[in-house]
This record gives sequence, C-alpha cells and structure tokens, in this order.
Amino acid sequence: MGDLGSVFIIGGCGLLGHHIVKYLLDITSRNDVHTALRKVKANVIINTASPDPLVPVPRLLEEVNINGTQNVLDCAIELGIRVHVYTSSSEVVQRSYDDIIWADETWPLPENPVDGAVYSMTKKIGEELVLQANGKNGLHTAALRLCTIFGEGDRVLTRHAIEMAQDGRAKYHVGTGKNLYDFIYAGNAAEGHILAAKKLLDECNAKAAISSASQVSGEAFFLTNGDPWPFWAFSRTVAEKIGKPIADKDIWTIPLGVVCLFVKVLEWMTWVLTLGGQPSITTNMLKYTAQVRTFSIEKAKQRLGYQPRVGMEEGIQRAVTWHLSNSAKAKKLS
Repeated sequence: MGDLGSVFIIGGCGLLGHHIVKYLLDITSRNDVHTALRKVKANVIINTASPDPLVPVPRLLEEVNINGTQNVLDCAIELGIRVHVYTSSSEVVQRSYDDIIWADETWPLPENPVDGAVYSMTKKIGEELVLQANGKNGLHTAALRLCTIFGEGDRVLTRHAIEMAQDGRAKYHVGTGKNLYDFIYAGNAAEGHILAAKKLLDECNAKAAISSASQVSGEAFFLTNGDPWPFWAFSRTVAEKIGKPIADKDIWTIPLGVVCLFVKVLEWMTWVLTLGGQPSITTNMLKYTAQVRTFSIEKAKQRLGYQPRVGMEEGIQRAVTWHLSNSAKAKKLS
C-alpha cells in the first residue's frame, strides 16, 4: 500500500475487493463499522461492498448500498478518517436499455436509472451520499464507476462463458453480436481504487489549492479496460482459451425480441411455480447482450493517472486459468 497507511476494505471477499485485500466487514451494523475503524486506526476506506446485482433482493440492496454506505460515512466523519473511495457502477447514468456511446462524467444521473432497477438506484444513491460527504471533518471522497468486471475470482461472467463453450451454447448469439461493450479486468479496477486513494491523500496533505481541472475529491470517474469489444467476442475468446474455438460459420444469431419472448414466458412460469422466484437468465439480462455500452476513461487517465495495465486477452486468460484451476480443486475435494 506504500504511503497509504492503514487501509480499511469493505467487500473484500467479492470479485473486486479480494483483488485489493482479502477482508470483509458487515457494513449494515454501524457499531461493527465504528469498532473496526477505531481498532485499525484507518486512514483510508475503500468501500466495494454490494449484494449480487444478478440476484436482486430489494431490502438487502437498500440496507447495504444506502444504509450501509451512510453508516460508513457517518463513522468516517466522526472518527476523522481522511479518505473514502467508493465503488459505484456505470449503470448510474443509464436511463433504460438504450445504447450508451462514450458516456463521460458530464452525463446527468437519471432519477430512476435502468428503468428503476433496485441495484442501479441504490448504487446511484450511495454514490450521491459519498460525494456529498466530501469535505466533512476533513474527509476526502471519490466514486469509481465500474463497467462489467471479470478476472480471478469471477464466478459469474467467466464461469457462464466457460459453461456455454463446454455445452455448445456459445455459438448462439443474441442480436448482431457487433455491439461494442466495455469490460474491466479486476486487477485494473483494483489499481484504479489504489490510485484514487493515493490522489485523495495527496489532496489531504496539499498546502496549495488544487485546481478544479485536476481535483479528485468529490468527483466520480468511469473505469474500464479502455478497449471495448463486440459483446460476444468475450465468450468466443473464453471458448478459444479452453480449447473449444468457434468458427464464424458456426455462429447462430438470434433476434433479441425472439429470445426475450421465450425468456419472458420462462420468467412467468418460474414466478408462478416458485412463488416469486426468477430463472438464471432474465429478459433484462438479455437486453445488455445486444446493447452498446462504451465509456470514456479520459478523466481517470488525466486525474488519477489510470492506465489499464492488463489487456483483455491477458485478463481473460488469467480468469479462465483461475476458474479451471479452482474447478479442478473442487472436484478433487468432492
């Protein structure tokens, strides 16, 4: 951590958090947060905590992303902690499922992002709380808006892509497959958080005024790998890495509307049969696969010094290697 001093990580057992440090605290308990922060004498908080957005439980999302975030901020202000870096989401600027083309930090936050999806709404409110807390009792804050994340520890995107390649589903693509999509390797995201923390500490210690053009305190930043790919290129690369490459002639493209119609029926049947449950794939998930989602990271480059060190190909290889290694270990233990 270099000159960061004592650092407090929240959500460290998640995909991003464990790339920063393997540590986890339940932020829904204000007393636990206060005790832990006081005990470790933290200078810096990096808050990556959030429930799984793919299995949305509204009350839990609100408890962690809103109430939990406020708990952390209250304790940080009370204890005189200097830096708070918050993991936000690129979804905070997304109105619906329309294409997002090179969004930057000047884009306004819609009142109900992603058609009022609970995860997006709670992350938006959490980000607002964090940025509004900047300057209170010397606290310096920043929010990092991540796009779709993958890497070692990824049990969602990479695992699904491997399973699809293994059982032959990877050749079926929803939409044209030409829509550009931004991803981020977890290690790059982790470095972005460390860079933000260091910049915030520099601003805490600065003896001269910081210009608005270089300021990090109270600011939000998009983070991506800086290399948008056609959405389905990710799963095809995963298939190649596990030795099951897919030729262009073998690709089947299916219109989004057709697939959504069948999945909508599946959602309804699952809801009825499980008394409110949902299938592993939903229509809202499918809409992302055909959407353009690209974001500018110029602000992060200029103010944080962020440069994605691990490219998409290498990041996917690392993610696949980790997943296959851990799957093999799990089989040996079973």
